[in-house]
Amino acid sequence: MNFVTLEEVVKFAIEREDTAYKLYKRAAELSTSVSAKKMFEELAQEEATHKDVFVKIDEDKADNHKLCTLPESSIAKYLADIPFRADLTYSEILVFALKTEENAYQLYKTAAGMTDDPKLQKVLMNFADVELGHRRKIEMIYEDRVLTEG
Repeated sequence: MNFVTLEEVVKFAIEREDTAYKLYKRAAELSTSVSAKKMFEELAQEEATHKDVFVKIDEDKADNHKLCTLPESSIAKYLADIPFRADLTYSEILVFALKTEENAYQLYKTAAGMTDDPKLQKVLMNFADVELGHRRKIEMIYEDRVLTEG
C-alpha cells in the first residue's frame, strides 16, 4: 500500500483551493443577491490566500516532512463528486461548493494529524476551521435560495 506524503497533500490542496477560487468567482458572477455576491467574492479571496500559503509550504517545508498514516487510496474520498465547469448553474455551484468545503475540512483535519510539525498542524487546523465556516455560509444560501425558491 502506498502512503501519502505532505508534498502530495499540499499539491492536492493547491489544486483544491484554485478550483474553489474559480467556483466562487463564478458564483459571484451568477448571484442576483448583492449580499451573496459579496460573500462569494470574500470566499474567493480567502481561497486565493490559502493557495498562496500552501504554495509557500510546498516551497519551504514539504521535503522535510514525510507522512505515513493516510493510505493513498483514501485521498479519493476528499475529491468532489462532479468536476468544476464554467457553465454550472447557480444551484449546482452551491451543491459543488458544499461538497468541496466539507471535503477540504476533512482533508485539512486529517492532514493536521499526519504531520509532526506543530506550526504546520496549527495552519492545517486553522484552514479546516475556515473551510467549515465556508460550508456553513453556503448552507445558509442554499437553504435560502434553493430550498425556498426551488
